[in-house]
Amino acid sequence: MVYRYDVVVIGAGVAGLNASWVLAKKGYSVALVESKPREKIGDRACGDAIGLHHFKELGWMPPAKVLNGKYKGVKIVSPSEKYEIYVYGEGISVDSHKFGQWMLKRALDSGIELLDKHSLINIVVKDDVVESVLLKEFGKPGLREVKAKAFIDASGARPALRLKLPSNWPIAEKPYITDYNLAYREVLRLEKPIGEPDKHFAIIYLNTDIAPGGYWWLFPKKDGELVNIGLGVIWGREGYNPRHNYFRYLKDRVKGRIVHRGGGIVPTRRPMPTLVWRNVGVVGDAAYTVNPVHGGGRGSSMLAADIVAKYIANALEKGEVNEYTLWGANIEYMKAYGSKQAGLDILRMFMQKLGNEDYEFIMEKKLVSGEAVYDIGTKGGLREEIVRSLRAMIALISKPSLLNKLRIVKNYMEHARKLYLDQYPRDPDMLKQWMKDVEEFFNKYRAIIGFDPGPKVPW
Repeated sequence: MVYRYDVVVIGAGVAGLNASWVLAKKGYSVALVESKPREKIGDRACGDAIGLHHFKELGWMPPAKVLNGKYKGVKIVSPSEKYEIYVYGEGISVDSHKFGQWMLKRALDSGIELLDKHSLINIVVKDDVVESVLLKEFGKPGLREVKAKAFIDASGARPALRLKLPSNWPIAEKPYITDYNLAYREVLRLEKPIGEPDKHFAIIYLNTDIAPGGYWWLFPKKDGELVNIGLGVIWGREGYNPRHNYFRYLKDRVKGRIVHRGGGIVPTRRPMPTLVWRNVGVVGDAAYTVNPVHGGGRGSSMLAADIVAKYIANALEKGEVNEYTLWGANIEYMKAYGSKQAGLDILRMFMQKLGNEDYEFIMEKKLVSGEAVYDIGTKGGLREEIVRSLRAMIALISKPSLLNKLRIVKNYMEHARKLYLDQYPRDPDMLKQWMKDVEEFFNKYRAIIGFDPGPKVPW
């Protein structure tokens, strides 16, 4: 038996749940495919913090019952822990499982059909479009064929659908292994709650011994009674194991009872060159819609899902789903978030080359203010004041190499943003040349700063 829907969404993370809901609200039949059982949807290891601005962009807020914390901003701590930078900007912390279950109920109430405990085994491509997917339900014989007019891959960092697409589709691009971080975290109920003012801030610790190529974090919850503590390390470097480093460096930092623990892989790079091709859209971790510097991705993943789902709905209404009718999703996403990601990808690679001495120097000399960090995070650009501050101090301190590097980083961040914004292809016919230009640009930058991206991912 063949099942038919307007849209099939693979993956019930926040991106897949949001895309399903958007499409179902518009009256389209949607099948949401998820390997987990229904009651486990939302149960995943994550930092759980989301900037409030993402929900303002989406036009909705989660209910209070799924929240377990609010933040005034972020506190960044130097490797010696002597120096701090406060970056103000409201955020919330969610209970991942409750948030996922609430989003699932919202989607189900809108009319989606959930195919939980199903894994995608293969796809059927006919006439250069995806005609159907073949699913396997756990514990049952045979495969279920599901046809649709459009498909969305929201299956995570190792995409279930996208990896099976024809290799000549640009949406099937393979990233480098160093475009990912490996993370491990535990949620603890503390013996002694975190007090003022730290309980109001998501705290990020810069320390390349503890978290090579990443950082470690401490995010208070429940008015300081709970804490999410963990770290991320760059993938592809020998000896970089986040769980080992957690137990070596962080296990004894705070005392409490384990509520939840786990790890995962996080894309930390610019977005895919296109989020749509033929009758397929890709969102969330599967499309690298994650902040390259801090690895936060829930807000931007839901935003990408909202945009792609909206354009798929419009294309379905017109009766023609292809990269031309969907192309506006790319334009809108690059304006909303993708161009910022491209700039931050430049900064990410630079930061992964820095050591504790560099971070300590930058924070001790107050070369970066909280306002400048906020500006970098919201716009993806490096303020001129940072370079000017270092230039003014150059007669007193001996860091000329850092000054030169910062100048390079600033220029390349600006160019990267323009590539993904002003110079982004107006239509799919221009994509191939643009992708070539982008790859040449990033290869040149990597060579200048001495960043080895390593091999392509093994999958």
